[in-house]
Amino acid sequence: MMRLRQINKNKPYYGTPRTKEQMSADADHQRSKNEKYLKALKTLAEKDPEGFSSLAPELIKRSIWNLNGPDPYFSEKLSNWFEIAYKWEDFGDILPKETQLRKRIQVDAPRIDRLPENQTRFFEKLTQKFSGDHQRWDAPTRDQFIILGMLAMEGTSGVRQGKLAHFMGNGLDGIGGLPSSNAIRAAKIALSRYAKPIQLFSPAKGNGDERLHSFADEGLADLVARFVLSQKASILLPAAMIHAR
Repeated sequence: MMRLRQINKNKPYYGTPRTKEQMSADADHQRSKNEKYLKALKTLAEKDPEGFSSLAPELIKRSIWNLNGPDPYFSEKLSNWFEIAYKWEDFGDILPKETQLRKRIQVDAPRIDRLPENQTRFFEKLTQKFSGDHQRWDAPTRDQFIILGMLAMEGTSGVRQGKLAHFMGNGLDGIGGLPSSNAIRAAKIALSRYAKPIQLFSPAKGNGDERLHSFADEGLADLVARFVLSQKASILLPAAMIHAR
């Protein structure tokens, strides 16, 4: 998508490429460390089989999310493997094709000390709001991050309301009985307050699932996209959007 193609070309926000020698040394170190970790996990499984069985699924889920982001189809397949399919299928047999297991891109956050005062204050508020373990966020905070990230990556082009609701995990009734439209509206209002006096979003257009939500300014959208992609919570965002080039 155009959004991330533009971001990737903006070199000041990214580190310089490493040499092949450095990459090879890093890979060897990572491999050696992982071998030690595997031995440690095997020891724990032998010493405390019940405890290990309760913790292992969460470790596997986190690793998959880190690799490929949210994938509803594979999540269902993985849950089935945890419940029963592990008896006759190896874990490697249920993984998507290797070409689909793409490492999520690493992005540096924008240098807020180089931004105008209004934008600096805005990013300071975002940093404070989206701090801590994203797995412990309440539903409104999680919704705000997902909406902010998805809209930032599409900029002024916008995202359909139905797509936002899907990745927020809302059905027709939404979370806690709220319609998806209300949850989206509440999240946008909260985010707009953080941005004042900056106009963060353009007025939404259309109705229902086709209602279009977008950023008001392409430049600010680029900066916000860098911010959300630099956060660990970026695993909450659609993998297809993050991996688009």
